[in-house]
Amino acid sequence: MSGNLSEEELMEIALEGYSEKLEPKSLKGYAPNIFDYIRRCENIDEAFQIIDFLVSRGELSQRVAQVVKKTIKEKGLRFYGPKKEAGYYVEKYMREED
Repeated sequence: MSGNLSEEELMEIALEGYSEKLEPKSLKGYAPNIFDYIRRCENIDEAFQIIDFLVSRGELSQRVAQVVKKTIKEKGLRFYGPKKEAGYYVEKYMREED
């Protein structure tokens, strides 16, 4: 599956969208999920390419992919959280370790 989340957890996020509580407390053992990748995308086409790639690798189910694509079409990319720019993780997590 995508990151450390089960298919059920991914489906819940796909339907409910972003919440601050989804942000990891630490990067130790953290694996990015589909929503982390979507938050780096500039446009819908990029997001759909990422989704299709994860499905082709067996890292995302077709079921979740369909719901995420439909939601993006209806509500936009930022339904899954603000854009993550380059340096996002360094800025957010390296400061906290100091």
